[in-house]
Amino acid sequence: ELGSRIEDGRSVPIEAPETALAKLEESYVPQERHRYLEAHPGVDETFAIKVRAPKGSQLVVLESTARAEDGPAYRLIQQRVVQALVADHARVFEDQRREVALEKKGAERDLQTLVDRESVLKARIERLKGTAQLLEQQIADTRGLIEDATANRSRAVAEARDEARAMTLLMLDNEVRENRKRLADLQQQLQIGLADERDTLQSALQENQRNQVLQQAEVQRLDQQLKNLKQTRAVVLGMKSLKPVGISRSLIVVLGVVLGVLMALLVPLVLEFFGRVRGGLDSVSPGDEITGPLS
Repeated sequence: ELGSRIEDGRSVPIEAPETALAKLEESYVPQERHRYLEAHPGVDETFAIKVRAPKGSQLVVLESTARAEDGPAYRLIQQRVVQALVADHARVFEDQRREVALEKKGAERDLQTLVDRESVLKARIERLKGTAQLLEQQIADTRGLIEDATANRSRAVAEARDEARAMTLLMLDNEVRENRKRLADLQQQLQIGLADERDTLQSALQENQRNQVLQQAEVQRLDQQLKNLKQTRAVVLGMKSLKPVGISRSLIVVLGVVLGVLMALLVPLVLEFFGRVRGGLDSVSPGDEITGPLS
């Protein structure tokens, strides 16, 4: 049985049956027959082996017609022929298996990279929660500073009598202004910057998970492809025919009919011949003398 491999998603023979037949007929069968005859010079046998490939199958059949005493020799030659083809296909099979195995390892590495990336993305998304909490705390603190500075400014306005207090009022105004600017930056970072970063990470995580599904399918496909690879093998070696090979019944019947016709034609002729001989003998009396020229 010819081995198989996967091509374009379907199982095909490792080698086209026509090519395998040509190899058997033109190379392996003559080679093994010659090898056997060289090892057994006294053998007077041609060792004819017929090779055929049943249509619609991946089988290659070796057939021989021989005397019973030549059966072991025929089986040995056929086994060697099969072994030669199996060895030839084994190289093709191993190359194909190695190629698919390497491709599968690459796909598994890519899948692991995606899994690792998923962990990183999830960790970054989780850290955003801490960042959001920190920003919220900073916003609350900044608001507190603004409220305190505003209250201090109100008191300073009521108590402002000289230049020193006027300077204090100016400093409080600057502090409130800076804290309000800081508050606006913190709110923008929390509500816009952090939200955008979270959306970007979530999108990347979803894309990563989709790619993982596709990559897992690719790994499974390659794994199935490895399992579907089959080596060329001998299904049955040297199976003897259940019925002896000899003269068929129809041929025996034909020969019987021919012999019967010949007997039917010959018997009257023989009887007629003997009748004539007996008649000739009866016409000669005992006293008759047969004379002839004397030399």
